[in-house]
Amino acid sequence: MGLSFDERMRIAGYRPTVFKQALRGLERTGSPGNVVDLKSVFPLRRDGASVFEECLDRGLIDHETLKLTDSGEAIASAKARRRTPLGKAQALLDEFLGRVDALNRNPDAVNFVDEVWLFGSLLREQESVGDIDLALKKVRRPEYAGNYDGMLRHIDRLLSKISDAPTQWERRWSKESWITDRALFGPRRYPLFSGVQESTMNLISLAVPCRLIYDRKRGGRVHDPVLQQHPEAGGRDSEIKPPVEMPDLVPRPIRPMDARWVAAYWDWGTVSPYDIFRGWTDDAHNLFPHYPEGLRIGGDDFRPRGDFWTPKRLAAKGLDGRNAIALINATQWWGTSIVLCRKIETGAELWALDASFSDFELYRSRKRLEPTTVPDIASATALILAVDAERMLRRSAELPSAPSVEIRITGIADNQALQSQLVSRVHHLLKTRAIRIEPLGWQSLPIRISLR
Repeated sequence: MGLSFDERMRIAGYRPTVFKQALRGLERTGSPGNVVDLKSVFPLRRDGASVFEECLDRGLIDHETLKLTDSGEAIASAKARRRTPLGKAQALLDEFLGRVDALNRNPDAVNFVDEVWLFGSLLREQESVGDIDLALKKVRRPEYAGNYDGMLRHIDRLLSKISDAPTQWERRWSKESWITDRALFGPRRYPLFSGVQESTMNLISLAVPCRLIYDRKRGGRVHDPVLQQHPEAGGRDSEIKPPVEMPDLVPRPIRPMDARWVAAYWDWGTVSPYDIFRGWTDDAHNLFPHYPEGLRIGGDDFRPRGDFWTPKRLAAKGLDGRNAIALINATQWWGTSIVLCRKIETGAELWALDASFSDFELYRSRKRLEPTTVPDIASATALILAVDAERMLRRSAELPSAPSVEIRITGIADNQALQSQLVSRVHHLLKTRAIRIEPLGWQSLPIRISLR
């Protein structure tokens, strides 16, 4: 009864296997930074950051401990497969019961199937199923119950007539299982029946809802009511874990992403376009024409290395990375720091990402803004807003009537230098798509960019 998910499903536009690999990466390393930088999983760091946020918002990762929740562990261990529509699964089950009938009527068979019990997703009549969960109760036919050697001689005669039968056997009793399974499942077992249990022992231990659908003593197929557990069950065995169910993946309301993903969540905040874009690609050069040596992303956990400047605003705390994050560009001679503030408003027809700026500081109490510090801060701002907006677009697409998405940037009226060199530049970078905003291959309306 292991959890499986349909390989065709999408969560925020990503395949479930991507979430599975991300969760396993976090389980292995314990580091969000390592997760977003899984190059074998994510084409770009922004994809890793978006998936990590979705894991938080869908209850797969605990917000406080950053450990996998029970739901996260279920997804991490789940198998990806093409799930089968309910109607087809029911038809396959009907065909299987026909094989059970044929086996019980076959005078050459060595086993009877006395009972077939159904449980799991098909019993619950879910829209699609990953497995047909059955438990069989099999017994040897009376003529072989006390004549094991005679049964083996009979099986050897049957096997000699089957061209693709194995020629070597690890155990003598393997032949009995093989010849019966061949009659029940054919030459190649359909994947949906991979979890069929050869006895009712586990079903009894699990103590889960089930229904008897075949009883040889009563003539074959039956339509008994659903039972809360097998009649022989005395409650769940304490050593047996509860069956894994597909967790509820409905997300909590969307919020700005933790901007520290840009620095891979490392507390020293270094920004490396080479790592963000997986190399000095055209996209990296479009946004950062030169390597941003002095650029840092600073939250409450900011721990700069060496004698790097720490703006006074950071001492006041309240920089959680989501509602507020400090963008710092400094050397030993000059520096600029400003706080980017973000919030998301959601409505039936429009989702808006509002961005504004506060707490402007200059290094060494300089009066004049050093123009060379601003472009890298503008580029980092545009990157953060672009990825926020892309995630909003992915999330809104899950709704029946997808609202449009807009980035609204509030200007700085009392500082013309910042207005022209920072705010207008951020607006231009987004408007011209110097940094990609919409997901690759996006066909619907593009995200609007406005300056207020």
